[in-house]
Amino acid sequence: MKIYIPGFAKDDRQKRLEYTLNQLQQSDGRGLVLFTNEDDLNRFREYAAEKTGFPIYFEGDAEISALVSKFQNNEQSVLCSVHMWEGLDIPGRALENVIIYSLPYPPNDPVFSAKREESKDPFHDVDLPYMLLRLRQGIGRLIRTHEDKGSVHILINKEEPAHVTELIKNALPTKVTQ
Repeated sequence: MKIYIPGFAKDDRQKRLEYTLNQLQQSDGRGLVLFTNEDDLNRFREYAAEKTGFPIYFEGDAEISALVSKFQNNEQSVLCSVHMWEGLDIPGRALENVIIYSLPYPPNDPVFSAKREESKDPFHDVDLPYMLLRLRQGIGRLIRTHEDKGSVHILINKEEPAHVTELIKNALPTKVTQ
């Protein structure tokens, strides 16, 4: 497994889109792109439309089991999802490239709002542990058997605090490839 952590300016959506599509083209599909929200998924859908020679399946376009089956049976395809950070088991050549489009911090919903309100340090007590767990789950989609190989790309904001970047690197199963 090779892991890359490219940094992007927080507001530079275009570079993030270009990087993602470029990585998928280099691996001839065979990719899973994990998004943290529907807006980013839909933005990528619009950007990638008709720019590849392989199919891209988007969560929400069909029953999830049908999308996963298509993805698994067409080695040169891509699956884009907001919810498949865990439980997706695709061994073999169909999945050799996992792209984590942005750090998976918890949503701003009532459950996490309540947890944050109860904490003296919401970022370190609630947001950071959730993000690191979710990140590990996403990375875990790549290697399902001892024969699997590939790369993981974790797209982060250049403005991410240095201590957060270090925590991410320490949570990874291998060193970051330069």
